[in-house]
Amino acid sequence: MRALPGRESRTSLTDEPAAITRDAVPDEQRRRIIRATGELVAKRGYGDTSVELIVKRAHVAFKTFYNHFGNKEEAFIALFDSVMDETRGRIEAALTEHAAALWPQQVAAAVREMFAVILSDPIIARAVIVEAPTVGPAMTPRYQAAASALSPLLRRGREYDARAAELPKTFEDTLAGGVLWSAYQRLIVGEVERIEELMPEAIVFVLRPYIGEGEAARWAEWSQGKTTVPASGKR
Repeated sequence: MRALPGRESRTSLTDEPAAITRDAVPDEQRRRIIRATGELVAKRGYGDTSVELIVKRAHVAFKTFYNHFGNKEEAFIALFDSVMDETRGRIEAALTEHAAALWPQQVAAAVREMFAVILSDPIIARAVIVEAPTVGPAMTPRYQAAASALSPLLRRGREYDARAAELPKTFEDTLAGGVLWSAYQRLIVGEVERIEELMPEAIVFVLRPYIGEGEAARWAEWSQGKTTVPASGKR
């Protein structure tokens, strides 16, 4: 799976340290446990993943696992939080990079970073996006927050839409959730190769209500490196 234009797609969970010092051993053990949890949950589902399977895959002892986590739910939450931190960091960096850009460009850049995280590690993405809702009440607020992460940025699009007053208050949450749902559908049926195709579609989906189909499509092309920045009337 190639990286998106202009980005190297690699998440911190896959980064192998060049050399492990004694002081770094606990952090490396924790990383392996989290990684093993994600791989197993993606393959077997959360319900069929056990601590025993996790420690075997992570090559750690039971004592080591319990030094870091109280149970598999805590390990999965750590996985989820790690991926969300990675995603937020990449989006914030993109928005900083495009701080003076037009709003549609900022949205396109943010959506591109979301998909870059998914494409960098589809196995972990499946665990986080598809299996997280099955974990239990502790995951519910986290998942809802992730699903609406783009909402504040999208809400700024109401400046472009003369009918903004008519839009439901939850409209942007619906758009943001739709982006996540599109990835969910492809991951749940194992169509990883189609994830990249969804990115321009997702950008058009979230921009179209505010700036129209044509201009939204031009920003989608920009996100793929196919065009220069399109002309637009507002920031």
